[in-house]
Amino acid sequence: MNNKELAMIQNNLNLLKQPTGQLKTAYNHNSGLIRLLKTINTLVFHQGQAGIAKGHLILPLSACGLYRACGKRFIQSHSIQTTKHLTNLLCVAGAIKVLSWKDLTQAERKQTTHKHVYYQCLDLREADFSRISGMDRNTALSYATVATCYGKELAESSFSNINTQTVRKSFDGLGLESFISKVKEQGVMTYKDAANLLKETQHEFKYGTKWFRESLKALFIMGYFDGQLELTTYAKSGGKGLSVTASTKVITAA
Repeated sequence: MNNKELAMIQNNLNLLKQPTGQLKTAYNHNSGLIRLLKTINTLVFHQGQAGIAKGHLILPLSACGLYRACGKRFIQSHSIQTTKHLTNLLCVAGAIKVLSWKDLTQAERKQTTHKHVYYQCLDLREADFSRISGMDRNTALSYATVATCYGKELAESSFSNINTQTVRKSFDGLGLESFISKVKEQGVMTYKDAANLLKETQHEFKYGTKWFRESLKALFIMGYFDGQLELTTYAKSGGKGLSVTASTKVITAA
């Protein structure tokens, strides 16, 4: 089992040396993302622990440890927070997975330390980097946004960790429909007002306004509103009736 996995990780490292296709696009646009991916694959190859998660090789490491392992150049241009963002992007692309509580056996649950996240490498030949095109280290994704756009299974692999044993949710579909129709009804709405409206239509989530602003941005990047709503500036929207500056971000019907 482990030999097969080591061969897969070795192949990943070879692909990262001479990237092609989607991997090359990601390489050209987001060098930090690729540096992080190389680091995780290298560490799992040399230090991966077998036995956890049905025999897969995994790497237990804190976000701070992962950030430091990426080297001096990476550290100069990134923070622990942006490292977490990039890790989420790699999970959404299907390049790596973070383990959840249910990935562990009963025995492993008893002896597992909760200080670390447990990373598992996936086969890069099956990854889909188009899912994260338009995203960068500042893109804040959440379980709810990924589950809404790409399904709960991918959200589990991206945002779970062994501390998370609670059931988490995607956005309420009817709430999102109500949100879309209210924006269309108004014709043009500031991004700030739209984030507040999103909050009003999603009663299950008890987060602050910033979380809803980030979630709204992520839903747009992932194409959830394609063909229905458009994120633009007030000047480009041709909108009338709002007393805002030309560069104010607004949402209009597509």
